[in-house]
Parts: sequence; C-alpha cells; structure tokens
Amino acid sequence: MRLSTAGLGLLFVCLAQSSFGGTITSGVFDISGTIYVTAAQSTPFSVPGTSFVCPATEACIFWQDSAGSANDKLDIASTGLPNGNIPLALAGNDAANVSNLANPPEIVGGSGFTPTTFMTFNNAGITTDLMLDYIAPGIYSSTACGLAPAVGQQCTTPGSLFNFVNNPPPGSGPCNGQCEATATWVFEGVTDTPGVTWNGNFTSQFAVGVPFQTVLAELTANGYVSNTFSAAITLTPAATTPEPGTLYLMFIGTGLLGLASFWRRRTAK
Repeated sequence: MRLSTAGLGLLFVCLAQSSFGGTITSGVFDISGTIYVTAAQSTPFSVPGTSFVCPATEACIFWQDSAGSANDKLDIASTGLPNGNIPLALAGNDAANVSNLANPPEIVGGSGFTPTTFMTFNNAGITTDLMLDYIAPGIYSSTACGLAPAVGQQCTTPGSLFNFVNNPPPGSGPCNGQCEATATWVFEGVTDTPGVTWNGNFTSQFAVGVPFQTVLAELTANGYVSNTFSAAITLTPAATTPEPGTLYLMFIGTGLLGLASFWRRRTAK
C-alpha cells in the first residue's frame, strides 16, 4: 500500500510538468510549406492554378503544404522534438492547419490587431490555438529595391513585412545575374492558454539566378509570387505560475504523498 500510493503521487507530480488537456505552452517546433503572396488589385484576384482568391484592394498571403497539394496545411518536422512540452507526435505531413491572411485587417506593424486564429493542429490531441496579433514590419530600407542586382543588397518595400537580401551565387563572387534572394519575416501572437505567447521566424530561399528584383518584378507583372519556406515557432509560457489544470494535478499529487506518509507513520506505530 505504501509503495503504490507513493508511486501514484509521484506519477501525478510528473504529469503536472507535462502538457495538460491537450495544450502546449513551451518549446520550439519547425514548420514548412509553400507561401503565396499577392499584390493589392482593384478587383478580386484569383491566383492562377489554385482556388485562392484575394479580395479587391487587399494584399493576401495563402498557404499550402510542402508538396503543394493541400491548401491551408503545413508540415511539422520531427527534428528536435520533443522539447518543452511539445510532443514528437505533433509532427507529420499536413499536421498544422493555417489561416490565410489579408492586409487589412492584419495590418503590418503599428500597434497590432485583434487576435485571430492562425494555426491549429491535427496530431497528438493538441487543442492549442495559435492566434496572430502582430506582423512585424520589414527592417530594411527600400533604397536598393529598384537597383540592378548586386551581392549584399537589402530591401523592404514600403509597408511590407518581408526582409529581402541578395546572397552571392555558389562559389561567391559578383552577382552577374546569379544572385539568389532570401526573404525573412516575423509573426507574433498569443495562444488560448492565458499568458502564453508565440513567435515565428520565417525564411524563404529562392533559386540561384533569382535576386529579389526578379521576385518584385514578378509580383508586379503577375499579381503574385510563390515559393517554399520554413519557420521556427517558439512558444513561451507566462511567468512560472502553473496553469489551473497543472495546479490541480500538483494538489492531488501532494495530497497522495501526504497520505503515503500518514500510512508509513501509522504502520510504524
């Protein structure tokens, strides 16, 4: 009786350190997929070859999985999992559901906007809802955006979230039409667990011979651009106060440990 009661108490204390009720509150996981970015148009814009339609006068971001076969889905990598209280079972193809964005109402920069559902999950019984409430503005100037491509150039168009950089071609050296652009951007938000925040650092790398000037020209000419991307999503818990469910489990565990101590003393007598 002493061993089984004490063991049960320890089990509850251990459970208190893990996720409760299908929630995740701390840790890092990696996602990947395909991003579609449209330019604002005077009439609704339909992205060729997809079912994506962006409302008139708005710029939109749409998502597909890495295979480009499932809309509004992203893949979650198993690399680095589990960590925090994010389980390995969260990972998989099409493991995340992601919401399309339009600007407005998801204004870039400024004071943020009302939290709106951005990502939910399909695996491991996780019910946590990542809500987006801030899109960080790009950090570069627009000075180089229209210049001839050169290695090391940086560009953020006015009002954009994207940070473009022209990287050297393989083997380094001057651009000579062979620069390859990367674009980075940052999303931030909260979850449906009070006090838990998240941020996402996204990166999209274009092919050799595609400097950011080519990307911007395609956006203007075609009304959209698309490319694969990857991102690291970091969940940060509130201060050290456990959430209510965790407190409940800890209370039960403490009570059982006290009961085990009582039985030991009683048996000794």
